[in-house]
Amino acid sequence: MSAPIRIALFCGGRGSATIIRALLRQTDVDLTLLVNAYDDGLSTGALRNFIPGMLGPSDFRKNLSYLFGNYSQAQYALKNLMEYRLSGDAEIENLARYTESGDLRALEEPAKGWFAQLPPQVASRMRALLTGFFARGRGFDYRDCSLGNLVFAGAYLEQDSDFNAAAAVVSALVGSRARLLNVSEQQNRVLVGLKQDGALLADEAAIVGPQSTSPITGLYLLEQPLTPQDIRMLETLDFAGKQSWLAARDAVPKISAAASQALASADIILYGPGTQHSSLFPSYRIAHAALAAAPALVKALVVNLEGDNDIQGLSAEDIADGAMRYGAALTHILLHDQAALPQGGLTADTYRGALVWRGPLATPTRPHVHNGTAVAEHVLGLRSRRAAPSVEIFVDILGRSVASDELIEEFLESDWRGIAAHLTLNRVAPQQESAGCANFEGLFPEIAYLRDWMRSGTSDYLVLMTGDGAYRFTDVQAIIRLLEQQQSLGGVFGSRTQSRRQFITSIRAAYGENRLLYGLGKAAAFFLSTLFYFRTGIIFSDPLTGLRVLRRASLANLHEITGDAPLAIVRQLIRQGVEVAELPVLYRTFSGFTDPNWRVRRGLRNLAALF
Repeated sequence: MSAPIRIALFCGGRGSATIIRALLRQTDVDLTLLVNAYDDGLSTGALRNFIPGMLGPSDFRKNLSYLFGNYSQAQYALKNLMEYRLSGDAEIENLARYTESGDLRALEEPAKGWFAQLPPQVASRMRALLTGFFARGRGFDYRDCSLGNLVFAGAYLEQDSDFNAAAAVVSALVGSRARLLNVSEQQNRVLVGLKQDGALLADEAAIVGPQSTSPITGLYLLEQPLTPQDIRMLETLDFAGKQSWLAARDAVPKISAAASQALASADIILYGPGTQHSSLFPSYRIAHAALAAAPALVKALVVNLEGDNDIQGLSAEDIADGAMRYGAALTHILLHDQAALPQGGLTADTYRGALVWRGPLATPTRPHVHNGTAVAEHVLGLRSRRAAPSVEIFVDILGRSVASDELIEEFLESDWRGIAAHLTLNRVAPQQESAGCANFEGLFPEIAYLRDWMRSGTSDYLVLMTGDGAYRFTDVQAIIRLLEQQQSLGGVFGSRTQSRRQFITSIRAAYGENRLLYGLGKAAAFFLSTLFYFRTGIIFSDPLTGLRVLRRASLANLHEITGDAPLAIVRQLIRQGVEVAELPVLYRTFSGFTDPNWRVRRGLRNLAALF
């Protein structure tokens, strides 16, 4: 099995939501989210003030909401609970009573219904974390505070004021489908901004809030919040004086070991869209050394679709400049071709050494939201972009050499754009130079060709097409494109029996003139699929298919493959961890060309290979 593609994504609270969900839909992606914890707005700021030294959990909680498996009712309930905002004192008192007693009758809807749907161990763990906070929470203003933030706070207290350990606890609680990491070590900081006109943004809430159009020119991470006296003093200084005073107190925290390791091992580093001056630029400052050293071949910036409070008047070029100034190493810059945010100087194909790509990256019905699938597919394509995948197609058409010219014609007329395909016919000397010729004898010539290909072949994929009927090259192309997208797959087999009509038609074409063989053929198909499942743990509707596509990279380091029956080979591939799948294909048989004896002999040899 191919190793998963490791992606490290810098994100804030909401800007990368669709991209995260799209990456999670990829079966071959190992995703890590990197977030800074310096949010201090509204109830988050109140919580940080109430527990000195605690970092801001809001962006972590928001990202966790994208990592839930919402196909589970319990996960859906847990997600709603984590996002639920508390209202009056009575509700808070009821929640505190429930956490102590576990009696759901203490709660009111909707929280009562959500807690009732949680698995007992999850409900018990949440109660324990909330109880830990309520034991300290006297005097805290709970109004409009999300329940998830209180769970984080309880975990923080339980983990002896270690925010990163608390984040791991909460991630485990919700069954996160990706790693969610704090980009920095456990070091409390206050984010402060300075605008070009000298205006001071004294905290993160001010950086993301309404402000003048003067651009933000400096970001500072201070160990202590600015006092009223500090602010009054800074107001008396000119721009250079403010800059000097803040720079003297700037203390960039160290990158966390987990974040450093994630960047060092990433295949792709993705700088997501979002609130640049609070969520993203500070993270790049913290990780700048690790980003410079990271060996990832793709380090791509996804530019915002439109302006925000902190980037008023800025262009895509300004955002790219800011990202690089704060430490982001870029190989690619991705722009939506019709974004409201102006491109600025990003009009050429390259900018400061990074490739610039412009295309449709927004959702047509939601032009203010990134199309996560489009972004994910393009970014994954950047990593795998190489010469067209090479494909060797081996065809053995039983007793139908007269069909070779038609087969070559179909091959030449097929659209092979993006695929470098070569056709080889077995036991047929083609009249055209566009196909090669092989001469492998025996009941299973395709297995002999497979062994030869594994020893000395060079193509990325091998296609084996054997039988007494005709497959279609369009299905081959669909399988190759699936394998290019799903790098975890080592092979795909074409299934000729994906519908009742197709199954009956296939059996009738082969054995229709002999009632006994027709009946046995139908029974044998079900029996062989059942036996194959018991022997391999894999369900195949058509284990005797004559269309198989294999990936060289997945077979390169396997132990020696023995036997000659196709099912013996498939069984060994599965046993050695090669992931295989089925895809419906068209298969046409022709009256007078099917050979029941040949089919029966191959079927019996394959059956024997399963014992």
